Amino acid sequence: MSLQLRVQNFRSHQDKAVVIPAETTVITGPNGSGKTSLMEAIYLAFTGKSWRSNFDEILKRTDNGRSDWWRIDLSDDNNGEKRIIKYQRGQKIFQINDKQFKRLPSASRLPVVLFEPNDMQLLYGSPTRRRQFIDRFIGQLEPIHQTELNKFERVLKQRNNLLKQDYYNEDEMMIWNIQFSSLSSKISNRRHQYLKLINNNLESKYQEIAGNLATVRVRFNAGAPADQADILRRLESTTERITPVGAQKDDYKFIFNGSDAKVSASRGENRTIIFAVLGTLVDLARTSSGKKVLVLLDDIDSELDQVHRLNLYNMSSFKKDTIATTLECSGNKYFNIDLS
Repeated sequence: MSLQLRVQNFRSHQDKAVVIPAETTVITGPNGSGKTSLMEAIYLAFTGKSWRSNFDEILKRTDNGRSDWWRIDLSDDNNGEKRIIKYQRGQKIFQINDKQFKRLPSASRLPVVLFEPNDMQLLYGSPTRRRQFIDRFIGQLEPIHQTELNKFERVLKQRNNLLKQDYYNEDEMMIWNIQFSSLSSKISNRRHQYLKLINNNLESKYQEIAGNLATVRVRFNAGAPADQADILRRLESTTERITPVGAQKDDYKFIFNGSDAKVSASRGENRTIIFAVLGTLVDLARTSSGKKVLVLLDDIDSELDQVHRLNLYNMSSFKKDTIATTLECSGNKYFNIDLS
């Protein structure tokens, strides 16, 4: 990979430059030193968006409020590509080498497998969080997934608004039902397929980190029948004032040693399950995308003991194009950028 990164007026950084080699790189430093901000800049340069906030909130705070602009420069020494992202007064510019765009072109987006601290709630959090986690991954490999999700949300909102009315036009409802059932079926079936792919290697990844023979898998709980016609029949037969079935009801749970991981897995086992999922996603992305896959692991090892920590960094999935942030480096075999 060998990236040269420079950020200006970006979060806590006024002007910071770092060089990131191809091997596993660990960015260390105390809380508030800007570790996550550097990772956010890389994520933004490769995907065209931030996972943390809108672009205005990235502007560096000053004594008079916020700076007027921020900028990211990212160069890849391996292929000579230079990316520049500039933001000022609500206007953003993406520059790839000598070409400028108002948004990052799809062809220039690279898959990024991201772990951020909120993902620790994957097992215990809401179904919405779990759906968003898998959707974020699928959408990078299949952009049509995000497009259909956006359409689905609009159709769901329109259908629910219509249901709240005391009287509505049956023909209009039929139009929304057909659109809804079609999109719901496509989205749910795609989620289910990817969860099956995750299950193929999840257990071996867990055992690689944990160093034991525990069993783990993902169980998909569909929010509607898989077939569009069956969804349509369910919609037409219900008398509820809100849409009762569909992809918005999808969920999945982790089964650990035969039981629900929510109640059977310890805190450390929970975290190891999530890292095993990440490793599986990385391998899937590298196999199917045909592109370089970047791995960003924010605050990844704060709850792992030394043995699990070393096993994590030794996983084949994280041997290259991987950047992690933590308070202190787990060993001197990894390239370390210290922001202390």
